[in-house]
Amino acid sequence: MAFGSFPLDVLTNASPLDMLLPIEPLYIADSLAACSSSRQFQEAEHEYTLSLALPGVSPADLKLAVEDGMLTISGATTTGTQKYTASHRVRFPHDADPALAKAAAEDGILSITLPKRQKVTHEIKVGSSNDELPKAGDDDYVLAHPFPGVRPTEFKLVCEDDVLSIAVETNTTQHATRTLKRMRLPVDADVSAAAAAAEYGILTIIFPRRTAEAAPDKPATQSARLIAVTNGGGSSASS
Repeated sequence: MAFGSFPLDVLTNASPLDMLLPIEPLYIADSLAACSSSRQFQEAEHEYTLSLALPGVSPADLKLAVEDGMLTISGATTTGTQKYTASHRVRFPHDADPALAKAAAEDGILSITLPKRQKVTHEIKVGSSNDELPKAGDDDYVLAHPFPGVRPTEFKLVCEDDVLSIAVETNTTQHATRTLKRMRLPVDADVSAAAAAAEYGILTIIFPRRTAEAAPDKPATQSARLIAVTNGGGSSASS
């Protein structure tokens, strides 16, 4: 497997890192009809926004429900002999907080605002010898990546939620570079117990696999959360 132009080699005594992938878009859009860019959340520094054209559908007839990271929009309004319907499904960005979602409909446009959750960051210190690393278990995730000429002290490894960033800064007579690599980690990788070392130009990182008992508290099944829709104003999420 490769990240950019650099190979990612996996130690033979560890499980494959097929789940360790280059960064992809943090959200996808899905609808009951064909997907289009108009059904994707737009990202700002602190929030996401989504605007959908739903002509003819009254705000009072709209129902917005969130369950397992998916937003469902439905509704129908009948006026005389005409019936207008709305039916969409959109996946939330992974770092959005649906509990603080707000929605408003005005002049046939539904606008949804999603604040971002506060990110959880963890820095992994890099040792100078592989002897400092714990023995990798059969189920652990192990990343071995070549960084020739880079000292252990020149690495900065930061995990933000489930994304690993590898930053390298060197300033010697041979090298003067700055690189940044980002990759998504498996959901069961235990970032808080990760260990890293750089020796002979190879950076090795071990992520223990988190057991079900040690996984962060998260309900296995969440009941649907409803988002109230106001007519041209703000709203607050309600369950």
